[in-house]
Amino acid sequence: MRVLITGITGFVGSHMADYLLKNVLGVKVFATRRWRSRDDNIKHFYGDDRVKFIEADLTDRGSLHGAIKMSKPDIVYHFAAQSFPETSFITPVMTLTTNIIGTTNLMEELRIAKDNEVCDPVIVSVSSSEVYGNALKDEVPIKETNPIRAANPYSISKVGHDLMSQYYHKAYGLKVIITRMFSHEGARRGKQFALSSFAHQIVQHEKKKDFGKEGSWYEIYHGNLDSVRTYNHIEDAVHAYWLAIEHCDYGEMYNIGGDYTCTVGDALDMLISKSRKPDVFIKLVDPDRIRPTDITLQIPDSSKFREKTGWKPTKGLEEICDDLLNHWRKVL
Repeated sequence: MRVLITGITGFVGSHMADYLLKNVLGVKVFATRRWRSRDDNIKHFYGDDRVKFIEADLTDRGSLHGAIKMSKPDIVYHFAAQSFPETSFITPVMTLTTNIIGTTNLMEELRIAKDNEVCDPVIVSVSSSEVYGNALKDEVPIKETNPIRAANPYSISKVGHDLMSQYYHKAYGLKVIITRMFSHEGARRGKQFALSSFAHQIVQHEKKKDFGKEGSWYEIYHGNLDSVRTYNHIEDAVHAYWLAIEHCDYGEMYNIGGDYTCTVGDALDMLISKSRKPDVFIKLVDPDRIRPTDITLQIPDSSKFREKTGWKPTKGLEEICDDLLNHWRKVL
């Protein structure tokens, strides 16, 4: 089985490769990465002859053409994106270009490959729960039929991503499955995201020589702690992506989310409770971490996906917090 992963250097892409190499017999992973991308998440693949790296960029169709011609995939996992909501406020044009035009470039090259009988893969086009924006209280848990209220350039770009992915299924018969994953966390999550940022700050303090000294206090900076999230462990998330290939219908959209719902503040409290000195931290608002528009209520209804696949999460927030802290303790 030949699998093409776009965006392997990212958090989810690297974990997807881990899952495939561990669980799928005879798999060959072809993985795109941009020139000069960081390789922190993929160094452990170096020397594994089951993984072939291909330099490519979503905004460069020639490189995508070459990646598809080389890999001739049976499966495509499309993770590559500008995936940071906060960054999208600063670089909206780049976000829209990467996530909408870039996805269109990929789909167009896959259409050409299908027409030329090079390959006709199953494509998991990875979207985000951010497309729903701020759901009203009487609209949760959020179904696939909920109104779209995209609240930032990133979520707007993912709406475009979804529509173009669906268009290529309807117009050209590409075998596209669209997934809308809710909050998913774990080791290797970038510190641009709240929980990983908190864990990173905690571990930075833990490594100070005077940590825990009597009378010392250590700040944890945060944004909006009242936002409600439903957390899913990254290992459960990539397992869900595999089951999507095996069970889901082409052209359909599926919400995927965990079972543990709490405020971001509750999650921060759990991380602090697992630190080496929980009673020495104080929480302070950082105005730079407050988004111009925030999505404050995300509780998924993933019954459509669960009924189709039999998937259910096996890990909760406890394991997420342990993995985040242990990751940063190894890295810092």
